[in-house]
Amino acid sequence: MQAKYDRGDIRRLNAVSALKQLRESGPLSRAQIADRLGLTRATVSAIVADLIAASLVSESEFEEGGVGRRGMLLDLNPSCGSMVAVELDIDRVQVVLANLGMEFLWRGEASLSAPVTAEEGLQRAGELVEQALGRGAELGLPCFGIGVAWAGLVKRATGELAYGPISGWQSVPIKEDWEARFGTPVYVENEAHAGAIAAHHLGEPRGVRDLIYLSLGVGLSAGVFVDGGLLRGSEGYAGQVGHTPFVAEGHRCGCGRQGCWVTEIGASGVLRKLRAEGVELPEDADANLDWVPGVCELGRAQDPRVLRALAEEGRQIGEGLAQLIQVFNPSRVVIGGHLRDLLALCEAEVQATLEEKVLYPMGKDLSVVVSASPEDQLLGCLATVFEAVMQNPLLVSAS
Repeated sequence: MQAKYDRGDIRRLNAVSALKQLRESGPLSRAQIADRLGLTRATVSAIVADLIAASLVSESEFEEGGVGRRGMLLDLNPSCGSMVAVELDIDRVQVVLANLGMEFLWRGEASLSAPVTAEEGLQRAGELVEQALGRGAELGLPCFGIGVAWAGLVKRATGELAYGPISGWQSVPIKEDWEARFGTPVYVENEAHAGAIAAHHLGEPRGVRDLIYLSLGVGLSAGVFVDGGLLRGSEGYAGQVGHTPFVAEGHRCGCGRQGCWVTEIGASGVLRKLRAEGVELPEDADANLDWVPGVCELGRAQDPRVLRALAEEGRQIGEGLAQLIQVFNPSRVVIGGHLRDLLALCEAEVQATLEEKVLYPMGKDLSVVVSASPEDQLLGCLATVFEAVMQNPLLVSAS
């Protein structure tokens, strides 16, 4: 059956198309947009009037060159509003306020001492969100949405924090509660999905259609793009690779099972390797990730104990990653998360293992990189809100 669209649908779709042209090409005149979209100039003028009224687009300067009357150039207006991003991790929460140009305008952070209840964790996070929204109000920027990245399973249909294998949180209705509390749309993602969204929309090169983002810290999960779309699964739980069996009769995992991949390459596994090599670590190393910078310093100084531990870490990452590559056949793999600085020291071992384990045709053009950004999850949250605005620009005008 052929879909039927009313005038409101067509108006929205045309506005989305015009915004897409400005996002991809930068400043354009009304005439240029009309030519690219195959629309009349009168139609484009009406679309642009709506977008200017919503403050999503602004006029900048006259176009250069050409014959006849020069058109006024249009561009996205980064100062039309704000977005809030929340990274709700196992041991901390980070919140940033940004404009639509992804410029950070405010940020706050609070530590979470394990074990922390969902009520305590969300209280800390909510207080920071209130501060972010307050700063946005001071700047005169309406909030278009809040993006949340959480280290656990997120039920996509409801935005519920369904289950945290390490935190133990279950059935937390954060989307429902926060939308009622803050009066703005809330978008909730698993933290690896958020990292993958950042890599896809904001990474270099942008728009990679087939990629794997492996998020490694206290926990381990993956975000996978296949043919340009994020692979979510029936409930939204896809990507929980950290809890796939890796070592028979291995170490006990927070999920209750033994031998999960995360027990070998996650923070607990790295600490175990370092201790086996005799590396001195802070007494509270198991409670946080504050030990990572010190170990990185030792590794850069060529401490043989650290290098041996990280060589084994790189090999185990490569062994598990090889299986994912052969299932999903990506063109790019990005390894991020809170252990990324350590992984930069064992990147060669990861690459060598992949060369050994991955079928040649699947590996010969594969790009594998360690993320240079400590803020993939926050950027993924912002990209999620931004995409929602770009797909429903007239809702901004209505608000």
